[in-house]
Amino acid sequence: GFGNAFQNPQLTNVIPALKADWFVMVAKIMEQSGDIIFANLALLFAVGVAIGLAGGDGVAGLAAFVGYLIMNKTMSVFLEVDKLVKVTSSGADPVKIGFTDPAYANVLGIPTLQTGVFGGIIVGIVAAYCYNKYFNIELPSYLGFFAGKRFVPIATATFSLVVGIIMCFVWPYIQGGLNTFSHQMIDANRTLAAFIFGLIERSLIPFGLHHIFYSPFWFEFGQYTNAAGELIRGDQKIFMAQLKDGVELTAGTFTTGKYPFMMFGLPAAALAMYHEARPENRKLAAGILGSAALTSFLTGITEPLE
Repeated sequence: GFGNAFQNPQLTNVIPALKADWFVMVAKIMEQSGDIIFANLALLFAVGVAIGLAGGDGVAGLAAFVGYLIMNKTMSVFLEVDKLVKVTSSGADPVKIGFTDPAYANVLGIPTLQTGVFGGIIVGIVAAYCYNKYFNIELPSYLGFFAGKRFVPIATATFSLVVGIIMCFVWPYIQGGLNTFSHQMIDANRTLAAFIFGLIERSLIPFGLHHIFYSPFWFEFGQYTNAAGELIRGDQKIFMAQLKDGVELTAGTFTTGKYPFMMFGLPAAALAMYHEARPENRKLAAGILGSAALTSFLTGITEPLE
């Protein structure tokens, strides 16, 4: 975000010092460092969901990584997605330059269906299931090396292959439905959409399910073609892309409403709880509530207070 903002012409024209070569390089590094995270967000979701549902064991994360690759490659081969890529000749070697249909994407070098964070979540759940079911499996002595946790990535790979084939048939319909839903939510009445989104998202926090709910809005719903001709998806990424292009901002509906209560409302609640604490407990309360309030103000992580 900062790297993007520091390269915005509206800001650099006001502060010419930001145009210095060394500072431009630093800003580009900051921007690209953030972009690589967003570009591989689905993989991070796969690993994170798997580890979270498997009680924190890293084997589940490794299995999710393997499963994510296999699911995408299965969809690629089954649908022959590689043939849908635009090709231009450069000498004797064809050079792939992009897709004609936004329903497809290049994921870790694999031309495949664009499943976004949903694909990562699905693989993460599959990997966690395989871990919880097979982490203590016993095999015949001649296969003993693959027993226990070593069997989890193998099982996940097998399940992911099946999931990839199933996704080839069901995902295009799901994707179409999600796109229709997102356009209705975003284009019809943004104020009402933001209210419904905020109400559901905050209601899910006590159950820890809000991450699953808001992720599609932030990283999948909505479309914007940037100045370079790239298709950008997701409220958060579209906002950053529009900020970089210097055009009218149409994104940010599902993020801006949180800042007032994250930065001021909840810290104020923490202050109120501090004043209501018994005098002999106020020192302890100040440490706990102060750190929670600072976390909410700086990072937007509100669970410690809520």
